[in-house]
Amino acid sequence: MPTTHDEVLTLKAAIEKHCLSVHETPVKLNSGGYSNYYLDLKGVALHPRYARIIGQLMTPAIIESGAEAVGGLAAGCIPIADAVSFAAYDSGVVLPTFFGRAEAKDHGRPDQAMLRQAVAEDEGPLVRPGRKVAIVEDAVTTGGAAMQATEFALAAECDVALVMCVVERHEGGGEAFRARGLTFKRLFYTHEDGSLHVDEAIDALTR
Repeated sequence: MPTTHDEVLTLKAAIEKHCLSVHETPVKLNSGGYSNYYLDLKGVALHPRYARIIGQLMTPAIIESGAEAVGGLAAGCIPIADAVSFAAYDSGVVLPTFFGRAEAKDHGRPDQAMLRQAVAEDEGPLVRPGRKVAIVEDAVTTGGAAMQATEFALAAECDVALVMCVVERHEGGGEAFRARGLTFKRLFYTHEDGSLHVDEAIDALTR
């Protein structure tokens, strides 16, 4: 079932209520910078109601990109990739998922130290040269985690068809991907004051 504009607004309200906080004193971000607002999307990404909306909103662009797999860097990508994978499957498209680690495990199989991946529909590994992949992330500030995942996929000789996030913060991390010739899309974006806005393309798609 296509996502309605009311559902977009439901997701937006949930992010504003549960995931976004504005502070008088700047707080340190994962990127290393400071901001007067803090955004942690795990509260909605891990909830089935909101994850379903996220998956349905992201999936059309990811399918349109021609991606054959979806993933990113743990842990921000995992619930997002799963939501997309389930939404795609419901529409008849199989999009297996994968995730890379920022640091290698110090135990277990060496080939799983940096990468975990679903089984592929065809023979061979899911992440391999020539595979078209989409990189997803919950929030993009300067693009750090999503860029690391992109570098990881490019190093594996994958074709990064799309980079997409739930929220792009006002720091404009999406430009870092566009500057490299990569397609970047988002569901929402924030202004410097921490206000949350629906991306114009998503707004037009769901009205």
